[in-house]
Amino acid sequence: MSKGNPKTANLVIEWSPKGVTTFDAVTRATQHFDTTVAAAASTGGREVLAAVSRRSVFVRTTRVPDATISDVRLVLSMKLGDLFPLAASDLAYDFVLTDDVNGEGRLAVVVAMAAQDLRRLHEEFRAAGYKVTQVIPSAFGSVALADILSRKSAAVVTREADGIGIDIIEGGQLRYSRLSTNTANPTAEVCRTYTVAGLATGEIIASSGMKFADSDVATPQSTLDALITSPHGLPAINLEVPEAVALRAKKAHDQRQAFALFTFVAALALSGYAYYDYSSKIAAVEAVKSKQETQITKLTKEAKKQQSALAALISPHDLGKLVGDKKLAATKVDGTSDDAQTAIDTGLTYGQKFSDVITTVVNNVPPGVWINGISLERGKRLVMRGTAKTNEQITTFVRSLSALDQDPKAQRLRDVRLEFTNNGSIEQTPIVQFSVSAFPVGNVPLSDPTKVKKK
Repeated sequence: MSKGNPKTANLVIEWSPKGVTTFDAVTRATQHFDTTVAAAASTGGREVLAAVSRRSVFVRTTRVPDATISDVRLVLSMKLGDLFPLAASDLAYDFVLTDDVNGEGRLAVVVAMAAQDLRRLHEEFRAAGYKVTQVIPSAFGSVALADILSRKSAAVVTREADGIGIDIIEGGQLRYSRLSTNTANPTAEVCRTYTVAGLATGEIIASSGMKFADSDVATPQSTLDALITSPHGLPAINLEVPEAVALRAKKAHDQRQAFALFTFVAALALSGYAYYDYSSKIAAVEAVKSKQETQITKLTKEAKKQQSALAALISPHDLGKLVGDKKLAATKVDGTSDDAQTAIDTGLTYGQKFSDVITTVVNNVPPGVWINGISLERGKRLVMRGTAKTNEQITTFVRSLSALDQDPKAQRLRDVRLEFTNNGSIEQTPIVQFSVSAFPVGNVPLSDPTKVKKK
């Protein structure tokens, strides 16, 4: 469970379409009301934590790529239709990433509720004078209660107005949650819930003073109490209606645009000032430069005149050594020259343009493989990221690129290797995400051949 902000409201209200339950952390009082307006008449309108009852919320777990939060959110937006019985456009959802990582990715706990139910929740709380600080499934109170009781794995059973809530905790994380109307046999319902969750049965914690024969631990503390008083704070879960998420994304986009515009204007003003300052000094610099060029031209003519006079007396080879001219010093007795500089220039010039490298890669992409991104910098490895339907197609792609390393006369890439693959799915279609890297031949010039060091 992720740690939230420990500074939370001291009133939590568990909401369901059939009524509300309040817990005041100051008075330690728990009360049941038919409406939120009736609850406000007793508690007074103030900041509250809204907990959604188990009847109105879905809890699922799934494997996602071990990536950034934004990338994981994008992947989950495409998988919502497979995880929940409602269309993605009709859901309000959020998730928390666990520390459970394997070859299939990182385990994520995904919670969701009908968007229309969430809108109704906000309307009722607003009408009652409450200010909602966070909307979170009440099942996360079971995670806090298990943590308080030093249990990493257990089934927490709590009594609600219309049944019993059963939350499965595994490895300190919420793995499954449901509401059962079979209040006569809680043990049987716990076993059934473990089976649906696909987990082995564990200890049973009876909360809120519940008592039944097969419970391993009984505590008078409720899950709402544990949720709002947990020393670790609230988990980073907040259910929001789709239009609120879209509005926040638009505001973030507008802020980025405003910052970009401000930066552009500031850069333009700075450029204007720099140009003005440069213009005020350029005349003086040009005058000095003209005077120096005149002196250099005069000295050059004088040096050539003296060199010509000296050439009449000694050989070109000896003259080159004397005046420091490497090409003249390399002149042989018969008058020919070993143009060493030309050979050096050829060795220092890189062999391939970036466009040639990209064209080579694209021409070797087999059917069923899509390249999503290519990264190439001078002196660094070429990195290709993409998606394929099967691992065999990725193998074919790597072999195709590796073949470019075999012919020394037409060598384009070397050291081709597969960096990683991740299995996933998009709309129930299995995919494989991959990254391949290679080193373009001739990608590392030793120096800039256009610059000549002057002594």
